[in-house]
Amino acid sequence: MLTSKRLLIAVTTSFCLMSALISTTAQASLITSTPDTIVSVSLDGDLNSAGSVNSGSLSSTEIIARERGNQSQGGLRIATFIDFDLSYLTSDVVNASTFSALFEIDFVSRLNTINDLSVLLGQVESAWSDASGSLPLFEYANSSTSQSVALGNVKTDSFGTYSVDVTSIIQGWVNGDSENNGFVLFGEEPVFQGAGFNNASLVVDVPAPGTIAILGLALVGFSLSRKAKK
Repeated sequence: MLTSKRLLIAVTTSFCLMSALISTTAQASLITSTPDTIVSVSLDGDLNSAGSVNSGSLSSTEIIARERGNQSQGGLRIATFIDFDLSYLTSDVVNASTFSALFEIDFVSRLNTINDLSVLLGQVESAWSDASGSLPLFEYANSSTSQSVALGNVKTDSFGTYSVDVTSIIQGWVNGDSENNGFVLFGEEPVFQGAGFNNASLVVDVPAPGTIAILGLALVGFSLSRKAKK
């Protein structure tokens, strides 16, 4: 007959093995969310997204990155600010080893095939909203941090879906290391060029429900097993 000590060891060891097996076979889940807010603003601060490109089919949720070589045409320089509701994410989820996040967008229209222009995605450092008098400033674009190339060259890149890895940015926002002021999409330099985008989204890869809890229970079982052996 098993002694109580041996029984405890057997039970906890089995629990550890079962938990480990479940956690390694659990599948991650992809969650796609659309922006809460999309605001395109020009250098002079106006809400201005009309006439930015001359081809393609832009939707009502279009995103614009447009530049002008002539600095006097401030009203024709446009950056677009985008934010997402991240209330469904927790620190446990974003700190899991399998967590990842991608910003995705469809490149559907260009202004011309004359000039080269890269389009960047940056983390906005100043608070803003789409309320009257609180629109983001165009200047927030250049002062954004964690800038990454969203589109290498408006002139030559093919239309299609492009993505930027924003895992570390999302982790920082959810963990409270930085403020979630959203993203900004903008042209890298002042040239006569622009791009139009549709279908912006945030695609996060999160652990399957219960995986984190199972891992925690496995650690508890392992601890109990070690104590029993002692």
